[in-house]
This record gives sequence, structure tokens and C-alpha cells, in this order.
Amino acid sequence: MTFAELLRYDNPIAHVRASDVESITKGTTYRQIITRLGATQDVGSGLHVAVYVVDDKKNLYFSLVDPDEVCTKSGAELLQGAQPVVDDSDKIGIRGVVTDIVQGKDGITMLVEGKLEQDTSFDKASVTVNMNSTVLRDSIPVTGLFAFSEIKKGDTVEVTFHGPVAESYPVQGVAATVRIVIAP
Repeated sequence: MTFAELLRYDNPIAHVRASDVESITKGTTYRQIITRLGATQDVGSGLHVAVYVVDDKKNLYFSLVDPDEVCTKSGAELLQGAQPVVDDSDKIGIRGVVTDIVQGKDGITMLVEGKLEQDTSFDKASVTVNMNSTVLRDSIPVTGLFAFSEIKKGDTVEVTFHGPVAESYPVQGVAATVRIVIAP
């Protein structure tokens, strides 16, 4: 299996055991790590971001530009940076204004800033929108393969997340749906 097949935006997120991750030694390349842990989803846009669910409890992310980059951490150190699993696919994760957009190879990554409200979970989020994300203008789906190109800086959006969300600040996740509420 090629590296491009191991790490794709449309692969399912792989589930691994902590013991599999702990066996990784410093100096191993990301290609070797991902080959060992197995095919998984690339949630990055422009930068590869491999995501794994460890023991069904934590999300482990690897960010890389080149698969032959050397990982400077051991498996135990990598596990220390794993984030608790949060699945917000059934509720609004964030409502706010798109303040920045970065075009990637398979989509965009946008920074959304809003207020924490009763029906939202976050006030700031880095959201990857790819071809698997649904984009709506009000409640009408935007059709076309690159629907994410309809999202503009200054739009007010509501985002639901698909799968794990990294509990960093701002949180990072992949959009299940992006509803454009108000365009500038």
C-alpha cells in the first residue's frame, strides 16, 4: 500500500491500542509510523494531519509535511499529547465569523471566532472543510464537488463536527456541516 493510500481524507479514522503507539521509538519516520499503525484519515489541509483513536478514549494527531520526516518523540511521549475523544456531530460546535481561510490540497481550513452560547460548545475553532463536508447556505445544500469554495472570509457560519475534535485552543476538527448563516 502506498503512503498516499495509507493517509487519505476519505479513509476512516483508524482505532489503535496504546501498546501499539508505545512501541514507537524516537527517530522513526512518519511513513514507518503510519505504515505500522495502519491506514487512517488525513484531516489536514495543505499539511498532512493523521488522526488515530487510541483505546477508544483519546485522539492522537501526527502533523507532517513529508512522510520521511523523523518523529522526535517516543510512543510514550506521543501518548502524553493525545486528546480526549469529543464527538459533537449532532450539535452545533461553533457559531461565529470566518476570520481566516487557508486553501489546502483537498479543502480549506478556516478559523471561526464567536461567542460561547447555550447551544454551542466552543468560541474559537480551526475547522477543516473538505469534500466530505456538507455546505449549506441557510438550509439549502450548496451542490458541487468543491462546495467549500463558497465559504468566504467574513461569513457567519454554524459548524457541526465530524468525528474527533482536538481539545487544543482553538479546538481543531473536521466539519460535518457548515451552514452559512450570513454572508458579508
